[in-house]
Amino acid sequence: MFNDNPTGGMPVLQLHPSRRCNLACRHCYSSSGPDIRQELPIAMLAACLDDAYAAGYRQLAVSGGEPLMYGELHALLSHARELGMTTTMTTNGMLATARRWSPLAPLVDFLAVSIDGLPAEHDAIRGQAGAFDKTVRHLDVIRASGTAFGFIFTLTQHNVDSLEFVVRLAAQTGARAVQVHPLTMDGRATAMLPQARPDGLELIVALVEAARLGAALGVAVHVDAVTVEQLMRYRSRFVPALPVTSLTQIAPILVVQADGMVVPLTHGIAGRFMLGSLGTARLALLAERWLESQRPDELAQLCRRTWEDLTACETAPAALYWYEEVAVASRALIAELPRWTLGSVPA
Repeated sequence: MFNDNPTGGMPVLQLHPSRRCNLACRHCYSSSGPDIRQELPIAMLAACLDDAYAAGYRQLAVSGGEPLMYGELHALLSHARELGMTTTMTTNGMLATARRWSPLAPLVDFLAVSIDGLPAEHDAIRGQAGAFDKTVRHLDVIRASGTAFGFIFTLTQHNVDSLEFVVRLAAQTGARAVQVHPLTMDGRATAMLPQARPDGLELIVALVEAARLGAALGVAVHVDAVTVEQLMRYRSRFVPALPVTSLTQIAPILVVQADGMVVPLTHGIAGRFMLGSLGTARLALLAERWLESQRPDELAQLCRRTWEDLTACETAPAALYWYEEVAVASRALIAELPRWTLGSVPA
């Protein structure tokens, strides 16, 4: 499985074991970089995997930072495999040498390599000349290992025209898929790309282009966006039923940040809805306490209100990134913005 699965499917545990990275990308939502040493111990993450599997999570998605800089990556992936979990990983590809990648390849079901447009665009967003060429050179190593791989392309307000280049590159290099992920206003992007979040028109164009390019080039192209029509048609996939009785019911994606905080749905959600830190208790205990509180039902109600707001508004965008809409709505709720009637969802 490659995409973040906004509308159902296998529950995903998304781990960010470290914020160490060889790059300091302009769009990085975790503000990772070469001078940051924050990371989580493998014993904590192994226990987290045990508890997540027991709770129903069947896919491990490792991100970062750059996962290839996490010293216990092999142990982490091995433990997930021992549990029977599917494993995916996102990388910038610049460190995927044969020495680093070969021992890991048998443990990864799918590898997502970040490619953010034409070479000059890619290098500019990475902040390093030659980054694109180095990543592309390492695709030979990945392909030779036999691991299925694809590209992840960050869509901004300005680069939808570059999607065709990325999909053609995928076809030429043997990548099986391209995931188009809209830029979110978190982390470093807030300061460095303040006007670059794609609007509804850009997302619609991306959806149309994805369908056209996928059919023409034989590469699966997925955009992390839905139309308002899809939102209305598949309401039950976006709005959890009440009452919430399990973690996977309300959080088909569960994020563990590099600071140990456990976050339902998406990294940008307001702190009120987080489960707590793995530094204070195991995931099983955090989840038990959280499910006994009002927070899960409040989050379900927030999803419902967000859905109602988007489907009833005549000026709603033609296409949207659902998780970002929920994250923005959660922060608006906490700030008590006028468009919210707080009612049974106290701030």
